Amino acid sequence: MKRRLLISGILIILVLISFGLVIPLMKSDDVIIYSVFAAIIIVLILVYLFSGLAKLTVMTIYSALLAISLIFLRDYAQALIAIGTLSFIINPLANLETFIEKKLNDEDTAPLRISIRGKYWPFYAYRQAMKNYVRMPQTKKLFTKTWYLRLRQLITILLLFVGIYLFINELKNIYFDLINYNLPQIFVFYAVMALFILTFILYKNGFTAMFRASIILLFAPIIYAVWFTDLSNVSKVIFSAIITGIGIADLIYEKYISLNRVAYSAYEYYDPNEQRYVYANEFYEPLVYNETYNLVGIYKLDVKLNAFQNHLHEILFYANRKHFMITAYTFNGKEINIYTEFFHKHANKAKQFSSFLEGTFNKTVVDQIIFDKNKQIYEEKFFHRTEYIVARAIKLAHFLEGLEIHNQEIIISIIFSFNSLHDIEELSKIYFINRMEEFDTDSYYAARVNVKVPNNSFSIENKVREILMNALINRGTYVRILVFYEGDNLN
Repeated sequence: MKRRLLISGILIILVLISFGLVIPLMKSDDVIIYSVFAAIIIVLILVYLFSGLAKLTVMTIYSALLAISLIFLRDYAQALIAIGTLSFIINPLANLETFIEKKLNDEDTAPLRISIRGKYWPFYAYRQAMKNYVRMPQTKKLFTKTWYLRLRQLITILLLFVGIYLFINELKNIYFDLINYNLPQIFVFYAVMALFILTFILYKNGFTAMFRASIILLFAPIIYAVWFTDLSNVSKVIFSAIITGIGIADLIYEKYISLNRVAYSAYEYYDPNEQRYVYANEFYEPLVYNETYNLVGIYKLDVKLNAFQNHLHEILFYANRKHFMITAYTFNGKEINIYTEFFHKHANKAKQFSSFLEGTFNKTVVDQIIFDKNKQIYEEKFFHRTEYIVARAIKLAHFLEGLEIHNQEIIISIIFSFNSLHDIEELSKIYFINRMEEFDTDSYYAARVNVKVPNNSFSIENKVREILMNALINRGTYVRILVFYEGDNLN
């Protein structure tokens, strides 16, 4: 991925540098023509960057055929552009693309997977999980309402078609109509880019997010339109300043709304060993073993459970702004314990959170700030507790029901690590086991137990406890539990 990013960056820089070399040597019309081809080249470079070499190959073929057709068949330009747009969307050379993908390495063909979040990636993954949960009612419609799924797909394809069509058409106009082309028409490119952005947002997040983004994107064309009215220059400046101020205010409001889009989905259970009720954060579960958020803050305060939960949204909002994660909270009948994880260099933020809690509840807070590189605290207190594992299995099964997937049976898949292959063989006499050689190391072997059970809490709990006990007898160490409905791919 880094090699592809480096190659793409170098090529784009070379294209941009070339403008400084050719502009002094060319006529104005030639510069415009050169700019058209440079724009096409940059788009193809971006295709290579984000989608790989196979996609670049077929997109280059479509672009070359369309460009040649437009040059020699000008009278059929609109029809050719429409056909070309459909080619980009439908991709009739999909088989060729698949063939090329099989011949090349994954690094050359896979979509771009480089994170710009750096060492803070665990927090941003956690934040995205909260946002996805907040959007769950809209996402749920994709599974439960066929008409909504088809409508969203149709509008996405329609916006994509319009965006590609307008982009190709404007490049054609610039190339063929140099004399009549003027600066105001170039603003069409802004509309094209806006369409692509809205299409992507609709595809990823749905209609609500698209409508919010469209409001933000409207401010620039409104300001642009003001300067083509018959108003005086002073009035134009005043109106532009007002619209700019409203736009900035809207951006700030959207940022606030985004940060306030928090949620807490808990694995709820009673821990008999600690004699406390536990509410472990579902969103943190996939991020337990991240390497950068390993400063653990534990905060104890004398407050009732209902009083704490009434302020939970406020606490999550604070954590979202300060870039740390609430991993769990517990209640023993008298006190609340809050467990958090901070970036390893943010000890000051861990102390500030204690002050925030004291100000929120008007209670004295006792805090512990511990550097826990190996995540032993979360493992011992939550992650490897039988009650936690059972609660996770039941929660995942209920999630399938929320999507109106009412299969009578589900598949529970538990991953273990073993010190010897003999232990795996012994356990395989009881359960069906899949070996996971790709995760083996010099010190342990990975394997997965798959069982089918009725989709009810009683059956799930009994089966999970049974598997964990038998794995313990055969010296297996729990790694993770997953739940599928029949038909899901377990590989």
